Amino acid sequence: MSAPASLMATFDGLASRVDAMGFRTIGFTSALLGEGVSTLALGTALSLAAMRRGSVLLVDANWIHPSLTRDARLESSVGLAELLADRADAAACIRRYAPSRVAFLPLGDGMGARPTLRGLASFVAKEAVSFETVIVDLPPVLAGETFVLPWAALVDQLFVVLREGATPLPLIQQALGKLSLAAPPYIVLNRARGSSVDVPAALLAARA
Repeated sequence: MSAPASLMATFDGLASRVDAMGFRTIGFTSALLGEGVSTLALGTALSLAAMRRGSVLLVDANWIHPSLTRDARLESSVGLAELLADRADAAACIRRYAPSRVAFLPLGDGMGARPTLRGLASFVAKEAVSFETVIVDLPPVLAGETFVLPWAALVDQLFVVLREGATPLPLIQQALGKLSLAAPPYIVLNRARGSSVDVPAALLAARA
């Protein structure tokens, strides 16, 4: 899993913020589908791998729309769901792409185990311990609250992606209201026009 320098540079602002704050585990979510969350998670993973010179694990935890898994053509492969259900080990699930320092954990069978705080904490402490950074692609809060909240309580920082001029303010407020966190989430403003991983256009760095 690699990308040209021009693509990684698009996400350097956000990656620099993450690096400066010393976050190891971060999650990306949104209020609605189509905000550009998967694009941001992938770009930040690539940029951080280059910036930190350490290994990065990109996790597809989007039970609603696992676009990273689909783009990687790993829909039929074991992944996070199997790890959480103890039906596969990390070596079988995590894809490593030499010489890239970014590894990828696909979702796996989305009809399988659902994330719990205990299960995810065990995953981060055991299977993900060898990675310097763990980046998690999450579903939208309003559509997948039960999938987002366990991760939100576990990661060092949660980022909420908003598409400029598109996300209705009442829905933003509703989504943020569901995230009862000790540390408030950072907001990332996505200025790209369109949606999906196919459009890695300009994104602003996170701002509190």
